[in-house]
Amino acid sequence: MSDKGKFRGASFDSLLLALVKFFTLASGLIGTVVLSHSLSLRAYGTYSQGIMVVMLGADLTILGLADGVNYFYNRKRLTADAELYVRTAVSLQVVLGLGLGVLILLLQSVLVGYFDNPMLQGVFIYLAFRPLLLNLGTIFQVLMVSVGRARSIAVRNGAFSSLKLAAIFATAYITSDIGVLFAILLGLDAISILWFWLTFRKYAFAVWPVRWRIDRIRDILSFSLPMALYVACSSLSRQFGALVIAKNESTANYAIYANASIQLPLDVITSSFLTVVIPTVTRLIAESEWDRARVLFKHYLTIGYLTTMTFAVVCIVLAEEIILVLYGERYLPGVTVFRIYLVSSMIRFAGFSLILSAAGRSAILMRVSLVSLAANAVMSLVGYQMIGFEGPAVATVVVNVLTTMVLLRFSARQIHASAGDLFDRSSLLRYAGSLVLVVPFGSAINWVFRDLPVAPAFTVAVVAIVCVALVFALSRRNLIAALRGINSQG
Repeated sequence: MSDKGKFRGASFDSLLLALVKFFTLASGLIGTVVLSHSLSLRAYGTYSQGIMVVMLGADLTILGLADGVNYFYNRKRLTADAELYVRTAVSLQVVLGLGLGVLILLLQSVLVGYFDNPMLQGVFIYLAFRPLLLNLGTIFQVLMVSVGRARSIAVRNGAFSSLKLAAIFATAYITSDIGVLFAILLGLDAISILWFWLTFRKYAFAVWPVRWRIDRIRDILSFSLPMALYVACSSLSRQFGALVIAKNESTANYAIYANASIQLPLDVITSSFLTVVIPTVTRLIAESEWDRARVLFKHYLTIGYLTTMTFAVVCIVLAEEIILVLYGERYLPGVTVFRIYLVSSMIRFAGFSLILSAAGRSAILMRVSLVSLAANAVMSLVGYQMIGFEGPAVATVVVNVLTTMVLLRFSARQIHASAGDLFDRSSLLRYAGSLVLVVPFGSAINWVFRDLPVAPAFTVAVVAIVCVALVFALSRRNLIAALRGINSQG
């Protein structure tokens, strides 16, 4: 195949994966909207508690094995060791997942007592082994990309997202049975893994269990554990506020808090740019091209705050209307929590862990994440006692902001710069000025629409489009310069 043909193929695959990723995010959000509007607060709270158990279990047991598989398979793919490392990693994930599943089943009465929700009784059989299936899916997706089957992943993800959305609609409008929904989701996950296994066997090799060797396990874990600890601590820290609310509030109140704290996909643009920036920054750091790495990351951060931060600010202005559109009037008591978490969303674009991981400083990430987790645990408990329902949200945001500032300082050092060198002060001032002008203007439009017989969705659409367009227009020079800078550096 010619270079031109390869380029077109890679471009098509990337575009297809991006579109399917967007569809997956959209279908997940649609599912949340449908269940929020159709189920009672208690039923939806039960669903949210089950999902939290699954996601926490998956994050705590993945142990960075997907990254490990990617590293060892692509590094050793021309040797027999490639199969052995992949099979060892998958076998390790299976053992961890099965162990977690058995533990969840043994402790289900404890979990029911923790959440003080009898509706969870009987559904853990459908939840216990989903973390294993989710993690295996992540590992197999990495392997499928490595053997050039990105399009197969796109088709699979699109199909299974549609099936899961259909199951949610059936639950919302036919059965209203959370247990049935969890059973269907478990079945779809199992079918998905079977499809992955059969497809990878066709194009590469069958991933059978393998006899463990200490040296291979040591190699895999020494590579994957540092980042795994960072991811696990970050996940637990992110969920700690919800855990405090689940323990101390009713299931209905937990439903309100869970939806208010959902991370909206406001960083969808910056995450796409991050895909381009990661390999380039890694290469520049490896080649000691500190100035070029600094300039490239500076351009990325500019795009980040111009997009993600703008979207978050607009959502804060439209908080009540967005809750009405997405979740319904019953969830309005969570509007303050919703706004607080949007402050945290403003800095999600930063990606400072990228610099540290590219520089091989995962030990710093581990230490920062451990301190962050401990601080969030203490502050969430204290915050709930002092403030109440909004306390854990305030604690989480404060810890996230402080953690980001610490990572900013460490990251700047890795590319021989100061924190201030990663931002253009004049651009930041102009951007701040645009927000000072646009936010009151958008708020005024919102207040006018509240007195008119218009649907909240119409208000959200009009105000969001106007505000974002104005900010982009006022910051167009900075945005264009950043885009050109990334293009030239890449």
